[in-house]
Amino acid sequence: MPSFDVSSLSDAQRPTGVWAASLLHAIARDEAAGRRRPALTEPKLDTWTRFRGRLSSVDLVSLLFEDAAVLHRVPFDPDAVGGSLRPDRLPEAVTDGWLQSIESLSLSTAGADYILEQARLLGLPTRMARSDLHVVKAHQKVLELPGTGGQLAHHLVSSQKDLTLQDNFIVACSSWQELTLAGVIALELGAPHSDFAVRTEAADLKDADHPLRQRSFDFVVGLHPDKGGLFHVEDQLAIWFPTAKVLLV
Repeated sequence: MPSFDVSSLSDAQRPTGVWAASLLHAIARDEAAGRRRPALTEPKLDTWTRFRGRLSSVDLVSLLFEDAAVLHRVPFDPDAVGGSLRPDRLPEAVTDGWLQSIESLSLSTAGADYILEQARLLGLPTRMARSDLHVVKAHQKVLELPGTGGQLAHHLVSSQKDLTLQDNFIVACSSWQELTLAGVIALELGAPHSDFAVRTEAADLKDADHPLRQRSFDFVVGLHPDKGGLFHVEDQLAIWFPTAKVLLV
């Protein structure tokens, strides 16, 4: 996302900058789609300019995230996402530049391309054979394994009828980047919440008493080990989820 430049941030600030840039793009796109009232995309930020007083652009970013976190704690609440993210410590010069660049941001990119762009910003893998995924029926449940941040769920919900993130999916996430992307996908697909995204370390699934191991899934999907996936079917997933169809792409 060239409009949200993070190159001037220090190594300590970079994770927060990437997270904030991702979420600002998501909010702007949500406003452009008519799913929330314009604030970030309001021409010349007129309302904010009239009432900001001594508040800075950093405060505006924090307020936007705090408001969005009421419905989508993931990805807007830094405590829920993890990663020691501190929006209040972003340099004002950087957030000023971001706000000035909103008008030049493309907000009508196709959903699939937009999510790929977000995944790349967050440093997540994108090379997946999404077309190999099975047809999922409206009553079936799908677990997306740690590693992809909801990209497979996004493809399935976008391409198949009668599926929703909140009713059909659990997206297991092992990093703040994955949780951020899963939350961004919730906004993109108009999900009323992001409770389907859960923090789960890859090693946690080895525990037979883990909550996800106690649930019944029709499908388990994830990244193929040849592409950096963390799991194998034969000696892991087929044993852990014996009633599910497992597909790694």
